[in-house]
Amino acid sequence: MTRLVFAVLFAFQAVLAPLQAQTLSVVADEWPPFSGEALPNGGLSLDVISAVLRRAGYDVDTQVVPWARVIDGAQTGEFDIVGSLFEDAELQTFLSYSDPFFSTDVRLVQRKGDSHSFTTVDELRPFSIAVGDGFVYEADFDRADYLNKVVVTTTLQGVQMVAHGRVDLTLDSVDVIRHAITHDDPALADRVEFAPGVLVSQTLHMGVRHDLEGSTQIIADFNRVLGEMRDDGSLDALLAVHASRLIPE
Repeated sequence: MTRLVFAVLFAFQAVLAPLQAQTLSVVADEWPPFSGEALPNGGLSLDVISAVLRRAGYDVDTQVVPWARVIDGAQTGEFDIVGSLFEDAELQTFLSYSDPFFSTDVRLVQRKGDSHSFTTVDELRPFSIAVGDGFVYEADFDRADYLNKVVVTTTLQGVQMVAHGRVDLTLDSVDVIRHAITHDDPALADRVEFAPGVLVSQTLHMGVRHDLEGSTQIIADFNRVLGEMRDDGSLDALLAVHASRLIPE
């Protein structure tokens, strides 16, 4: 009986070992404070993902690359895991999402003194709106091809266009917008403000490509350890490292 127990344990470990011995490539785009080359440990998202996966027994390699390469690499197998993800049905056709590890509001930005307001996406028809190339905001807004959307490269560029009157509005996570203003162009603080209301409250996730061997186990391990870190306070301690980048209103 003892030999049988050891044999079963050995076989179980042999199944797990190849999964946890592999180095998982984790990638995100430049999107501070959630991910970025100059941020502590690659930013909040990459730091949390790396810490959770390493505690679960995986080796991790992280990179920050342009969004277009993130998507292409996840679809071709160049990258295993994508970080800094909002909920999005299209991305979930090839990525399995983890449980969320952070939440943020997506809001519109207007010039100071403007009085733009909305309760539905359709009510944004009269306005020109700067949007990031390929960015995910909110499902109804993302699908609204009837809106006057002006494509920009970065969130900061969109906020600058609002400040200079080139577009009426732009939008992103409030944490991203505040970071861009505070760290990249502080003068914008006197020229723009959030429009009333929240477009959507979003949560941050990692996504594992469907065709990665062991993807289901990786997600299960991540979710389990993330829950443990919530319970023992280590997740809050990790998020506190990035607190200075999460600028309150």
